[in-house]
Amino acid sequence: MTRRLSAPLLSLLITLVLLGVTSSPVLTAFNDAPVVSSTEGRQDSLDVDCSGYTFEDLFEYDFALFELNVLDDWATGDMFANAWVNGSNSPIVRDNLDGLFEGLPGGDNDWISTDERDAVRSIGPKCIADMETRLGMREGIPHSGGVDWNDFEFVEDGIALDEVNLVPEGHPDARSCINIGAAADCEEVPTSTTDDMEISLFVADDQNNNVRWDQLPNSGVSNFTLAMNISNMSNAALVVTFPVLQGLRIYDFRVVDNQPESGETCDNIGEPSFSYLPDGALRVTQLVDFDRTQWDLFCNMFMDFTTKEPEINDVPVWTDSAPANGTIIPTSGVGTWQFVEATTGNAWASDENGWSLQCEFADAGWSVTTNVLGDFYITQPEGATQTSANCTPVDPLGAMDENDSRTWTFGTLYTADGTVDDDGKNARLTITSTGLVNEFLFSARAIQNGQLGGAGEPVAVASEPTMTAVSLQSIRPGAFTFAVSAEASNMLLHEAEFSLGLTKPNSPPTVSVAVNFDGENATWDESQLKFEMYGLVSDPDLEAVTMSLTICGADYQGFSIDGINWVVEVSTAICLANGLTDYNVVITAVDESGASTQLAVGIPSPLVEDIAPVATPDAEDEGGALPSISLLATMTMLGAALMLQRRRLE
Repeated sequence: MTRRLSAPLLSLLITLVLLGVTSSPVLTAFNDAPVVSSTEGRQDSLDVDCSGYTFEDLFEYDFALFELNVLDDWATGDMFANAWVNGSNSPIVRDNLDGLFEGLPGGDNDWISTDERDAVRSIGPKCIADMETRLGMREGIPHSGGVDWNDFEFVEDGIALDEVNLVPEGHPDARSCINIGAAADCEEVPTSTTDDMEISLFVADDQNNNVRWDQLPNSGVSNFTLAMNISNMSNAALVVTFPVLQGLRIYDFRVVDNQPESGETCDNIGEPSFSYLPDGALRVTQLVDFDRTQWDLFCNMFMDFTTKEPEINDVPVWTDSAPANGTIIPTSGVGTWQFVEATTGNAWASDENGWSLQCEFADAGWSVTTNVLGDFYITQPEGATQTSANCTPVDPLGAMDENDSRTWTFGTLYTADGTVDDDGKNARLTITSTGLVNEFLFSARAIQNGQLGGAGEPVAVASEPTMTAVSLQSIRPGAFTFAVSAEASNMLLHEAEFSLGLTKPNSPPTVSVAVNFDGENATWDESQLKFEMYGLVSDPDLEAVTMSLTICGADYQGFSIDGINWVVEVSTAICLANGLTDYNVVITAVDESGASTQLAVGIPSPLVEDIAPVATPDAEDEGGALPSISLLATMTMLGAALMLQRRRLE
């Protein structure tokens, strides 16, 4: 089936660094472009043409956040995008980027280099500026079609790109670039590298916008519709923030599909959420989770906005899921902390025009805000420990029930200190209650780059400091943080992450040698010129382990490791060449962090068949008589033994 050129709203934004994360037509366009110079290390002189392509044609991500801020002139905006590429998707990205440079030195060789990375940063804005945004905005009566999808366009001079971990620093497989013309500091890693990466698009320095469109004649005061093509856009959040405009609200939303023969629809796309920032600006958030394999399904999304006050405007009302009057909302201390996710917090009140949470605090410096996804955050000022607030849901036009506010207490729940055991198996957290509640149930897990440590048992914390052991199983040597939760009666569930600056020490690997049926550490082959050993190896920190050994003063690397099992076949040629008969070895196992363990292993000499004694000739046979048959046999055996000994020495 032929894939159509689809384009989600802001998705093009991030066509970013990965402009080349591509299908072959785009690669052809790049590969056919002239190269001004092929001798420079930085391949930044490529010309590009990405017209007719959209982000979804180029790139697969695990999650992406796209933000558009409409500026006060209602004709320009700044766009920010961040995409996260994890695990199995990241080699696809690296391989496609490497393929972008086919025909150039170091290109399309299954290695992605810092030279290629810098070239992508350079030509990225040119590619993005060519692409179709598939985003339009028009004044007038609501509509569900006929919009000029290319109303929005990118501004090349305003586009800046960056990435994190495209070429991981300090990667164990990294090497200096070997292609002709590589920069002196060029490094490259295999495109099969699975390290997570991020890609970002933002406004370039000294620029105030990176996107523009046909200005709305009435600057948003009249009704207008924002239209977006969201086909094949997977797991993303789109956020649009408008200038401050009294009474601006979204009053209708719909998704229209092309009703393909497959029967697939766009019915799974939920309605957007919206909120008002402290300055009164309207912010709309749309979550999209699209099955990108449905290439015959087209989804167009329409949002209708107005500043006209509705004929009937009911005030927002609390729902049964909202915290009751007198609820305690815990924090982790000074700073800004999430206290409830959007899906939960947005269900605390209802209003057909949407609502936001307005809180009046008893003390200065405290505030409640939401992020672009609609999660609720509390900001606690320096020196403060707790306060109370009267909170009320308010709709976009300022309507609220002043007689139905709820009083909640916000404050620090506990303080924490920690240490790490010398063997690195556990961290010890000491939790001290601040008295915000009489008692709470506390649990913690170590976390490092998204990897959770072992689960532990919850502990009750009351008036006295309480210590709990936190398993560091699955946590690698180095810095780590804590993911914690706390529960108590009449208190909102507390979930947070914090760091105490702790690091896990590195533990060396353990290695052992198995014995054969004869009780020996090694088994010689028939030639008695090499032997085989096997055993077990593991690392307490679950790091990869490499092994080597020394024999007769020489190093040997030929270990085969499968899980915790290892086997090695060792030649004694170096020993025979130097006339040595001591075959004992020293095995060394080294983990990724450099910790090593050595094990000395005694190796038995190869077995030599016993030589039969020489027969004494009879007196009557002395003289010129020929040797007897027995003597010939003896001589033959002696010769064979000497040949065997000579063979060993060779």
